[in-house]
Amino acid sequence: MKRKHALQVQILCAVLLLGAVQACGSKTASPTPQPPAAATEAPAPVAGVEILEATFAKDVDEDGNPLDPGNEFAPDETVYLVLTLEGQPKEGTVTGRFYLGDEFLGEADVDLADLSSGVIFSIGGNTYVNFWMAADSDAPSIISEAYRIEVFYDDEPLGDYSFRVVPPSDAVPSQVKEVTLARGADEDYNPIEPATTFAPDEDVYIVGRGDIGLYTWLQVEWYVDGQLDEAGTNSITAEENVSDAGFYFSYVPDAGWPVGEHQVALILNDQEVGRYDFTVGETTTAHFEDPAGVFSLDYPADFDQIEEDTTAGYSYTFLASDQSGLIYVFFDALDSPLSDEQWQGFADAYTVAGMPGFGDDVVELERQLGQPGVHFIYLEVESEEEDVHGLVWVEEADGAMAVAVLTAPIGQWPERQEALTASLDSFVWSPEAVQTVIGGE
Repeated sequence: MKRKHALQVQILCAVLLLGAVQACGSKTASPTPQPPAAATEAPAPVAGVEILEATFAKDVDEDGNPLDPGNEFAPDETVYLVLTLEGQPKEGTVTGRFYLGDEFLGEADVDLADLSSGVIFSIGGNTYVNFWMAADSDAPSIISEAYRIEVFYDDEPLGDYSFRVVPPSDAVPSQVKEVTLARGADEDYNPIEPATTFAPDEDVYIVGRGDIGLYTWLQVEWYVDGQLDEAGTNSITAEENVSDAGFYFSYVPDAGWPVGEHQVALILNDQEVGRYDFTVGETTTAHFEDPAGVFSLDYPADFDQIEEDTTAGYSYTFLASDQSGLIYVFFDALDSPLSDEQWQGFADAYTVAGMPGFGDDVVELERQLGQPGVHFIYLEVESEEEDVHGLVWVEEADGAMAVAVLTAPIGQWPERQEALTASLDSFVWSPEAVQTVIGGE
């Protein structure tokens, strides 16, 4: 059995930003110098405060010195930024503000006056200020190259330092192999009714498949008339390595899609995989559910006249007010189900020539019959005498009969054909409900 993989909904970590300050005095050995990691050039000193070194690390020792320096971190590793300030400033506040791209994650403050509070000793030397962003396997940082920390002294900028969160060493390489826009997705994450044109009230699905590594995250962004609709932004993350993983996202704005051109962007680990165009048009169909449960179908929205008739059998007529199209459905109950032989005799003799709406000159352009046990007739016909082109569906099941006739004037058939064919494709009926409503056995 093929295993299905579903990615879990991502809960972005609540970033814990902390600050600590320590000083190395003359009684301790000077720490081993560490090269700055991904640090931009610091601005000129502000009010006597100058950053001598900026080092990213995965941990710090008890004196606040960096351990395991570098500016790449796994999603479950805590990020430390160790700042070496010249001398021992006695006042002011150093602030670290954390960002992911343009998104502000949070900040932490260190009051330099705490050096003289008696909690931390300071005897000569330089001052070490540590900021960190906590993460673990339960609240991992998202993978991205766009992290940075802006450092300020009393709101005056001191420096801007970048770091990256990368996939862990045991993560499989992530890649998206397939992307399809559709009207739905099945339980195996396959697209249902792939499409690039949708109605204003339809959910648009983006369905994909690929290899997804541990902690990899996927995000979608929906652009309505070229503008990001933040309400539609959604993301998922992988809690394990999965191959051939299926996924999907769907969205429809609360007020529906405006008519026009729109886009959906798929993002993998903060890198855009692709941007996919789709079109929203005016609603062209309406859906009808028979109150008695006999049938349902989609019909052209401009078929604005609907009539029910139960005087003989059970029927409905859907008609365009300009007489440019018609749908007629009829149901009846037989005395007993038809055998294959009985049905074959009926099908061989069946013709719509001379029936209401058709002339005696009917030409069958196409005829299809079901196999034994499947009793249906499909016809495409045309009658110049009545100026009508149409589709006819006749079906018997369990002693109930259904007939659907969909027509338009010959000259208007080309523009009606697609919609009427779709209406017939949507036609669903219930032999059991026919027997109940009409009272047949």
